[in-house]
Amino acid sequence: MTGESSPVEPSVLDWLRSLLRGRPLPIPAAPRGPSVPYLGPILPPRETRAVPAARLSARQFRLLTIPTLFLLVQAGLEAWEPRNETPWVWVIVLVVAAELLLWSLLRGDLPLGERGADAGLREEAPVRGGYLAAGAVLALLTFLLSTSNTLRPLTVVAWAGSIGGLMIGFWDGESFLRRGWDSLAAWVRHPSLRLSLDGWALALWVALGVAGVFRFYLLDRLPLDMWSDHAEKLLDVMDVLRGQYSIFFLRNTGREPLQFYLAAATLRAFGTGVSFLTLKLGTAVLGWLTLPFVYLFAREFGGRRVALAAVFLAGIAFWPNLLGRTGLRFTLYPFFAAPALFFLVRGLREQRRNDFLLAGLCTGLSLYGYSPARILPFVLIGGVLIYLAHSVARGRRMQVLFWLATAGVIALVVFVPLAHAGLTYPDQFLSRSLTRMTSTEQPLPGPALVILLTNIWNALKMFNWNSGEIWVVTIPHHPLLDVASGALFLIGIGIVVVRYLRRRSWMDLFLLLSIPLLMAPSILALAFPVENPAPHRAGGALIPVFTVAGLALAAVLSGLRAAWPRRAGLVLAVSAGALIVGLALSNNYRMLFQDYAALYRNGSWNTKDAGDVIRGFADSIGTTRTAHVVPYPHWFDTRLVGFQAGTPGVDYALPREAIDGLAGEMAAQMFLVNTRDLETMEKLRQVFPAGVAQSFVSSIEGRDFWIYFVPQRGVEP
Repeated sequence: MTGESSPVEPSVLDWLRSLLRGRPLPIPAAPRGPSVPYLGPILPPRETRAVPAARLSARQFRLLTIPTLFLLVQAGLEAWEPRNETPWVWVIVLVVAAELLLWSLLRGDLPLGERGADAGLREEAPVRGGYLAAGAVLALLTFLLSTSNTLRPLTVVAWAGSIGGLMIGFWDGESFLRRGWDSLAAWVRHPSLRLSLDGWALALWVALGVAGVFRFYLLDRLPLDMWSDHAEKLLDVMDVLRGQYSIFFLRNTGREPLQFYLAAATLRAFGTGVSFLTLKLGTAVLGWLTLPFVYLFAREFGGRRVALAAVFLAGIAFWPNLLGRTGLRFTLYPFFAAPALFFLVRGLREQRRNDFLLAGLCTGLSLYGYSPARILPFVLIGGVLIYLAHSVARGRRMQVLFWLATAGVIALVVFVPLAHAGLTYPDQFLSRSLTRMTSTEQPLPGPALVILLTNIWNALKMFNWNSGEIWVVTIPHHPLLDVASGALFLIGIGIVVVRYLRRRSWMDLFLLLSIPLLMAPSILALAFPVENPAPHRAGGALIPVFTVAGLALAAVLSGLRAAWPRRAGLVLAVSAGALIVGLALSNNYRMLFQDYAALYRNGSWNTKDAGDVIRGFADSIGTTRTAHVVPYPHWFDTRLVGFQAGTPGVDYALPREAIDGLAGEMAAQMFLVNTRDLETMEKLRQVFPAGVAQSFVSSIEGRDFWIYFVPQRGVEP
């Protein structure tokens, strides 16, 4: 534009007025230059534009490629043969996938997730000295009353009083007993019941329901047969039923007591008898009840999306389901570890002394469950040390150390009766730990540090490559996680590492380090490195492992949702979620109900078949007194045959040398004999020439046995 103003063009009204005055204005000529489009009622035709071909952006490509690569890697590791060779092809693909994941995380493709902010300093109520003194006195009385390794009524009362007194003494704020009493009184005055169910609560219940199917489906048949450890446990349960209330059960080198009281309660509540099902039912229920605390723990690290993903993956997973189905104490470790970890993390994040007290309570109770839980106090200490090493602890370190001390006091007072038993029977109490960690039973097979480092590496490979060779608690040399969960676990590790490097959050570092810490009972098998990895001794690690996998699942689906516009992103995220969930469901179902079921059936002795034969004999023409099993090396545990036959505590073993003593027996008799025991069969023919031999043909190859039937005297066979 120039500085001169352009002449004003006359309007149509001005031109009409000039006509009335007789001096018409001249009509200006049309301006030269580019024409101005006319914007009247008739619009000009729009230009036609070529529609570009659909193509992926770099972000969209990465988001589709990353989970695909990790799924392929995990599937490749699972299918790789031979298992004793390193799968270098898939290692290379894993490195490429990890680099792409790192690049995607640095570009912000995958959301790192949010967690609750750390609370600031808050005022604390003083401790209640009177209650602390009373609790201490009752704890001393509990110790003195724990003689003879017996839980007497007075011992239990003093023990409960000591725990309650110390809990109230340290409790911050109004006493939980008073608050509970006031709430109960208010409800009694105005009884009401309010139920609310939103979408998230419904989703959680669906996840727990699906987990219940995996926990209890075919529980009476998977696993079907017991092994010798189950005989020891059932004998201890029988002791409880006879009124022998031990603090520490000395049979089979010593065992913590909780499962035996649980089994006795299960038997009385459901009428399942002294049986394998009684053991399995109790542990399966505890495994299912662990899941709500897995949800709460995971929610601390990423909100309810992460929590829901974690509890669903843990609920259907082969590993925790198997631990609950064995009928042994394995599931008691994660059952107590989950609330202890949750209360620790929430207590540190929200600065709540009461949560530390609850963590100490859970830790103390865990010591009555399964011996690997003895690592839990050290995990709690490790979590506090990690917290103290970060800047968030500035100005509150002494306070947190005091809280840790209060948790230790609560755990110690819970431990008092068992501590007395440990001091009374130190060899049995420490036997399992010392024989695995030291050269007490056999010399270490090499330098301790080298074995330790090797064990750490082998243990960390358990999830994605090789879960060891203990066939009763895993599929030997198979990844412990399914294809979907294994891939998500690897992605989640990358997310947590990058998140920690960016935010320096103590919670992320604790989440990572808690995995090997909780696996320490397996890793520390220095004298027996062949027993590492041991999924049952590392069971507590399932809480952070599935939290990490849940973080990854939530991040992948959120990333896909955000990378595509509007409805396309939602459809893609839902489709991807359905694919991953379906893959996890089918893979875990196959691992548990097909692969492991067949493996276990082929690996265990068919004592149930033997028990059924004896039961049929006793219900028809014979008696349990005249049924016998002739022992043979590496064959039936004859005590198990008694439990399977419905005669708990009866050992049907009859050595070959004792057969002559039955020659004068008038009643019908039956002998079960190993098919390779030709000497016993010859002996039976000599002593009972009127007997009849019949082969029991098992559905499992190599599990047949002989049935030698001797008819009642004077009765033809």
